[in-house]
Amino acid sequence: MTTHIFTVVLDRQPTDAELDALFVAGCDDAAFGTENNLPIAEFDREAETMADAIATAVHSLDEVGLVALRILDQDLVTLADVAERIGQSRESVRRYASGERGPGNFPPPVNPAREGTVFYRWSEVAPWVRDNLRIEIADSDPALVVANLVLQARQHRQRVAHMAALTDLLAA
Repeated sequence: MTTHIFTVVLDRQPTDAELDALFVAGCDDAAFGTENNLPIAEFDREAETMADAIATAVHSLDEVGLVALRILDQDLVTLADVAERIGQSRESVRRYASGERGPGNFPPPVNPAREGTVFYRWSEVAPWVRDNLRIEIADSDPALVVANLVLQARQHRQRVAHMAALTDLLAA
């Protein structure tokens, strides 16, 4: 077993009674507190995979009525963040993104129509950098990316008509 370290953003701080219940539910490997005014649970969970670690932690939180909103990650990045991570200037990375430099096909921004700061997904940019610039860089753990998508879907599933049709997309 491997120890997987991750931080879960919660919907609220647990009460003392919930903390006791969390310990009984198997969250003796978590520290609860706040980070930047957000209620969080920091886990050091032993599991075969990161996905298993996150899933069991979320189920334990569910058991006591806490809602896991997201897993903290570094997936949303600006071009300045990309530049820092790959050791190039922001202008150089901007030119990759605009197609003025490099082979093209830079991953699209998450919010292309927004004025001001534009965000990209590191999980999409890192493979592009490795494949096109031949720079060896760390990737996002895909389990974190998928876990955040699943947690976001859980928050909105009651508001989506014919949710089963979208769930079928996962099987495709």
